[in-house]
Amino acid sequence: MRPHYDIIVAGAGPAGTSAAASLAKHGFRVLIVEKERLPKSKPCAGGLVIRGLRRLPREITVPVQTYCHKTRVYVSGLDLYFFTKKPTPIIAMAMREEFDNALTDFALLSGAELKDGCEVKDAQVNGTRVRIDTTCGDFSSDFLVAADGALSVVARKTGIGLPGYLVPAIECEVRVSDKRFSRLRQAARFDMGFVPQGYSWVFPKKEHLSVGIGRMRKGKAALCHYLQSYLRFLGLEPGNIFQKKSSVIRFCTPVSAFAKGRVLLTGDAAGLADPLTAEGISSAILSGQLAAEAIKVCGTSTDRAAAHYQALLERHILPDIRIAAKVGKWVYDHPLLMKTIFLLYGERLCEAMMEVMAGEKSYYGILANPFTYLRPFGLGGRSTRRTKIDKEVVFG
Repeated sequence: MRPHYDIIVAGAGPAGTSAAASLAKHGFRVLIVEKERLPKSKPCAGGLVIRGLRRLPREITVPVQTYCHKTRVYVSGLDLYFFTKKPTPIIAMAMREEFDNALTDFALLSGAELKDGCEVKDAQVNGTRVRIDTTCGDFSSDFLVAADGALSVVARKTGIGLPGYLVPAIECEVRVSDKRFSRLRQAARFDMGFVPQGYSWVFPKKEHLSVGIGRMRKGKAALCHYLQSYLRFLGLEPGNIFQKKSSVIRFCTPVSAFAKGRVLLTGDAAGLADPLTAEGISSAILSGQLAAEAIKVCGTSTDRAAAHYQALLERHILPDIRIAAKVGKWVYDHPLLMKTIFLLYGERLCEAMMEVMAGEKSYYGILANPFTYLRPFGLGGRSTRRTKIDKEVVFG
């Protein structure tokens, strides 16, 4: 007979390990299957926004290399940048494989089992059970939590489908001189519009930089070309790259499904990344926890568990995603409108984004009363200022 578990979690990323830890601590027998051997290298810039870290259990020691209290946002075509500084951290910088390992270790300490190097080939719902066929054998469970990424095999094989659409990103780790690093390490940097319908970034780590380009709309993007151009623009030598990774990010749509019967989609498998920033770790952690909560509350009632999970997403994640998607249309689909918005509201817009990243506010809370929050230039901005671009700032 094939081994049977209460819950199988496909994927050992933030969504999967969050679900597994919560369920295992509640007494469920949980198996995590991960197609890669751990530790695995994950295509990710490693910028962990504080709102996501706040959702983790306090027992987890997050391997943060450095904290960023400052950001600089540049807009292509404007001779301005917006500088934000906060007394509390905005973004924590980490190597993604170290972060994932910390979450996996916590799930195992909570009582979950792990099979890595174990790729899911098929998944089927048969009456009162779910069966998965893997490279390590067959397993069955009462519920299956899909946390297997933007190209989720589980979503496709169980008939839920893959919600939303894919967008590309590319990121590299770059060594720089001590002098240049001492300048660039002071703030996380974002360049809006450097790539059409997208943005680029520089994240300072402990001893190097993570530099990347992301396009927020589907279609061919020539990101390798734009990455080389961005490195040259920053005055960074391509020969100093010691790691380069590409990835795809999934965004959900208003008609996306997130659960069906005994199968619940979480994180990137559900397309829950932020449509404005493409940040997905925060929603991954929370969606894993919400999937666990739905199973714990509803037990063996599969229809109730799926409906309850959908309701929890509607309450805690989807409202902000819908608002971010609307703002994303203004920013990424209409370049002239984006420049106008930044000229008029850039200070407060950047401040608002940093407050969302820091977990101090939600998109919904900010835009519930935009006329009082997004004040035009000259009327506010406690922690943000607009500054003329100079050569030192642009090139570090």
